[in-house]
Amino acid sequence: MQQQQIRNLLNLVIIPTGLFAVGFGIFYSAQLDFVLASAIFELEGGQWRLTNHWLFSEVLHSGSRLLNNIILANLLGFWLYQQLSGKTHSERTIALTKLVVSLLLSFSVVALLKRLLPAECPWDLQQFGGDLPFIGVFAQRPADMHPTQCFPAGHASVGYAWVALYFYFLPVNAKKARIGLTTGLLLGLLLGVTQQLRGAHFFSHDLTTLWLCWVVSSLVYLIYPNRMTQASETSQEQHYV
Repeated sequence: MQQQQIRNLLNLVIIPTGLFAVGFGIFYSAQLDFVLASAIFELEGGQWRLTNHWLFSEVLHSGSRLLNNIILANLLGFWLYQQLSGKTHSERTIALTKLVVSLLLSFSVVALLKRLLPAECPWDLQQFGGDLPFIGVFAQRPADMHPTQCFPAGHASVGYAWVALYFYFLPVNAKKARIGLTTGLLLGLLLGVTQQLRGAHFFSHDLTTLWLCWVVSSLVYLIYPNRMTQASETSQEQHYV
């Protein structure tokens, strides 16, 4: 069992973290972020034309966030109903609990880091029509510099947090698990690209959000006790004894 846990930790957390570190280094440290943002900026005619476009601003930004809040509220309501009905030990309720915890933690971790790690959005920077110099995420910022909250990408988390659906379905249906993972990835990619086209984020901001959401969901899946499994193992041990 311990070997399986180590293998799961390696496959779900350590290897993805290594891949993230490589990708982050390429886009942030090697400044491929600026190459991509500059290409988008030039394609939009040297300004962020899509910042206030109704499709990107009202539908894909504000609308998708509202829809996510509605779905999350209904999910929380259903989870609370399950808790009050005393079905907390069922396999379905345990999976739902893991899903809810993963979603709430993913949104919370991203929101917290946005406040702890002030960073500039592309539209803030002088080279992209803004009035701020580029300081970056980890460099010391001037004390009188207005803090900006662009790292990691908050809006992309509205999509990427739902990679937790992969772990919700994984114990019972591998095909549905893959569909859940694809859904989260595509939603995150769509909302991330939306914000990049508006000048709100660099690619490394979205990549960081994806990594955070995946690691949070993976750790919840691995750490949160599966009482059905534990009960089954205990029963088997007693049977063999």
